[in-house]
Amino acid sequence: MLRALLFTAVCVLPAFAAAAQGVDASALFAQGERAFATADFREAVRLFTAARDAGAAEPSSSYNLGVSQYRLGDYAAAEATFATLAAQFPALRELAEYNRGLALRGLGDVAAASTAFGRARASADEKIAALANAQLGELASAPLATRVEPQLQAYVSGGIGYDDNVALVDELLLTAGQSASSSLAELIGVLSRDFGSMPLRVDATGYWIRYADTSEFDQSALRIALVAQGDLGAWTLAAGPTVARSTLDGDGFEELIGADLRLRRGFDSGLSFEVRAVYDDVGAGAERFSYLDGSRRQLRLGLQHTGNARIRVGFDLERNERADPGVSASRQRWFVAYQWRLPAAWTADTALTHRKSRYSEANVPRDERLVEWSFTANRELSIGWTLNASYRWSDNDSNVDVFSYDGQRVALGLARSF
Repeated sequence: MLRALLFTAVCVLPAFAAAAQGVDASALFAQGERAFATADFREAVRLFTAARDAGAAEPSSSYNLGVSQYRLGDYAAAEATFATLAAQFPALRELAEYNRGLALRGLGDVAAASTAFGRARASADEKIAALANAQLGELASAPLATRVEPQLQAYVSGGIGYDDNVALVDELLLTAGQSASSSLAELIGVLSRDFGSMPLRVDATGYWIRYADTSEFDQSALRIALVAQGDLGAWTLAAGPTVARSTLDGDGFEELIGADLRLRRGFDSGLSFEVRAVYDDVGAGAERFSYLDGSRRQLRLGLQHTGNARIRVGFDLERNERADPGVSASRQRWFVAYQWRLPAAWTADTALTHRKSRYSEANVPRDERLVEWSFTANRELSIGWTLNASYRWSDNDSNVDVFSYDGQRVALGLARSF
């Protein structure tokens, strides 16, 4: 029933396509409509995204993109698209909230779906109001266990690159005066599975990197988290335990057992605020890393605005209490990140980070200041993958000269969501 209701709404906006900026955007939009009409929703997503990136500023491209994402079963992407549409075009807010409610229902977030349908019910359009009322009635009467099916989502990214200073591992193993450069290959994978109507999910993140010339710094890591999520008024709470293990040069490096808590609130203007607290109990994976035993505590504050571009700012506090005071830093970190769309299906990301570290209990107390700047260009390919090229520059100053360093890293890779 959900699919039929969403398809009914897709015909509301095509008239806006003619106002898209530029011939290329209009042509891409028309191709997207044809792909949608033949049920080729993956191609429709690509074309509607390309039309929007080519300058289609009217709501039609975003609206039909959200519908296509929903048809593919990518409910998270559809929810984000309709949320942005509601924030950017108040005249379409109730229609966007109705379809956002369908996406949230597909994700199993019944409480948030009910809120979205409640907003849509206020529409002056009797049809939208009636559809929203019907959905609210279904949510109220349906048995909880039969509302949604579990969803599995995945992301994978791999690439090759070059690092001119790989002697640093998680900023814990800097050997005084040591520096090395090497080409590299890396792989990142993320897997997330929810439990349908239950407000639980399992997240797994894996990381693997190999260096051609300095294999003693080869690393791998796996982190698994069980996350329970619910609403606290206007806030969303996500919390749960985590376990993790990493290796260095084939030996166990760190073994973590911890907890992660997040509070997030969104606002109608496309603004969201997040507070995150993390605690990890750390054990050494091998005897030679026994100086890592101890704990790590982090508090993070973040603010994000999403519109035609996305900007994020944040502040972190971190406290390490390790067996060796030389790796037990107290840290403060500020960062700002900006993402924007470029022509021809390109997007760009840039970030600037400033971090201060203090090792007050070390044999020789020291203060450090790390500045990092990164830039990444991404291009969506017709085969469903995203091409990315990245550059990172780092500079660390310390009052103990031997701990000062700088480095540059470049990489080229491919990524895809499933």
